[in-house]
Amino acid sequence: MPILLFLLWLVFNERITADVIITGVIAVLILTWFLSRFGGWSLKRDGQFAARIPAFIGFVINLIIEMCIANIHMIALVLSDKPNESIRPAIVKHKTPLKTSVGRVALANSITLTPGTITVDVGDNCVYVHAIDERARKSLENSSLENKLINMEKGL
Repeated sequence: MPILLFLLWLVFNERITADVIITGVIAVLILTWFLSRFGGWSLKRDGQFAARIPAFIGFVINLIIEMCIANIHMIALVLSDKPNESIRPAIVKHKTPLKTSVGRVALANSITLTPGTITVDVGDNCVYVHAIDERARKSLENSSLENKLINMEKGL
């Protein structure tokens, strides 16, 4: 974090001179001390965060792929000859093994971002989802997004 703060300081100042560097180093040292003393920051937490970056990038890429697949499915539903026969909306209770509230909220938001599904409610160990058809309901089971979030939680 101190390195990122210092780089941010340099970007905001738009120039690199001795006074900017000295002021930046002093400001970053004071801010780092303050955050470690009162904000719970530590090098260990920085390391844990850095270790999760590849998993997070994988999750975002997977989310984009799932959104594209769901968009294609929705286009097929809309353009089908008989959309009324294909569309069978239902609210589904999906039990999730995610332990943290952050993980459950990330799952709920990911579900809502994928067309054809909307998260209605988030419980302690479940998510209530409005799904537009059977395929959307089945996509909740063994979701790759949920599996990625489970792997990200393992490091906690």
